[in-house]
Amino acid sequence: MDLIRAVQTYEARVPLPKPLAVGSARITHRTYSIVKVTTSDGIIGVGYCYSRGLPMAKIIDEVMTPIVLGATAESPDEIRKLVLGFNWQSAEHGTLTSAASALDIALHDIAGKRVGKSVASMLGATVTETPIYSVVGYHYGKDESGLNDEIDYAQSRGIASFKIVVGADTPERDAKRLAVLRSKIANSALIAVDAFRTFKTLENAINRVNLIKEFGISFVEDPFLESEGRLAIALREATGVPVSFGESLASSKMVEQVLDYNQTDVLRIDALVIGGVNEFLKAAAAAHKHGKSFATHIHTEIHSQLAAASPNLYPGGLEYLDPLYEIDLFHHLLLAPIEIRKGKAVLSVEPGFGIQWDWDAIHNYSH
Repeated sequence: MDLIRAVQTYEARVPLPKPLAVGSARITHRTYSIVKVTTSDGIIGVGYCYSRGLPMAKIIDEVMTPIVLGATAESPDEIRKLVLGFNWQSAEHGTLTSAASALDIALHDIAGKRVGKSVASMLGATVTETPIYSVVGYHYGKDESGLNDEIDYAQSRGIASFKIVVGADTPERDAKRLAVLRSKIANSALIAVDAFRTFKTLENAINRVNLIKEFGISFVEDPFLESEGRLAIALREATGVPVSFGESLASSKMVEQVLDYNQTDVLRIDALVIGGVNEFLKAAAAAHKHGKSFATHIHTEIHSQLAAASPNLYPGGLEYLDPLYEIDLFHHLLLAPIEIRKGKAVLSVEPGFGIQWDWDAIHNYSH
C-alpha cells in the first residue's frame, strides 16, 4: 500500500499590479496555499487552494499533516473523512474544507500519476477541450475604452461568451457597460453578471437587475450571500432573471439543500472550496438530477479536468480569467498556463492534473 510519507506547504503571496476593488473590498495581493504530498512509493502530487490571506498552509501543517502522515495515499475520500472527522467542530466550513481540498487535489494528482492518466481520463472523460467564457470589467476606469479592449482581446482568442462585473458603480454605469458588451458580441452569445454580494437589499437588487436584463442576462451571480437564498428566489421571481451562487459552499450536502429549495438556477462549484474532486463531482451530479447546469469558479487547470467528466456544464463553458488582465495571478506560479485554442481550454493529457509548476517562483513568493 502506498502511504503518505511527507507533506510540504507553501504560502505564495503575489502582489497585484494595482489595487483591485471587489465589491466594497480593496485587494492588493492574491494568496495561494500549495501543498506537496510525497508517498512511500516516491510519487509526488501537488494541490492548492485560494487562501485569500487566511492561514491555510498553517492549518494543513498543524491540523491535518499530523493526522494523515502514514495513512493511505490511495483513497482521497478516506483522507478527507479523516481530517474533517478529526476536526468535526469546524468540518464543512470554508476555511477547513479549502485546506482539505488542497490536500485532496494533491492526492488525485498522485492517483493519476500512479496509473499514468490525466484526472479527466481517469474519470472517464473523452473530450479533449472545453469551452470557456471570459470574465471582464473588473476595472471600471473613466470610460469604457478598457472594457472594449478586453472584449476585443477575448474575441481575438475565439471566446464568444462573457461574464461582467457589476455593482461597484451606479446602476446606470453598469447598464452602459452591459450595452457596450452586448453591442460587440453575437445575439446568441451568453452574458452573465457577477454582483459580488453587493446588492445588499432585495429592492436594490430588483432595481439593478431590471435595468440590465434587456441585454439578455443568462444569470446574476452572487447577488446576496449564500445564506440568503430566500432573497435569491425573490429576485428571480421579481425579474425573471436566473440567479447563480455556490462557490463558497463547503460540501455536496450543502449543495443538495440549496438545490432542494430551488435557491439557484446555475450552481456555482469550486473544487478548491467544496472539499476536492469527488465533492465537486457529487455537487455537479446533484445539479444534473435537478435539471440544472453548473458553472465553475476560475482555477481552469483544475476545473477543466473535472468538468470534462460531467454532462451539465453551463453552456457558456468554464469561467476563465485571462492572465493578460492580471486579476487572478495564479499564472505567476506556473511555467505555462493552460492552453486556450479557438475559445476553448485544451485539457492536459499529462498524468494527474498536468499543472506545470514554477517552483522557483513559488519559493520566491512564499518568503
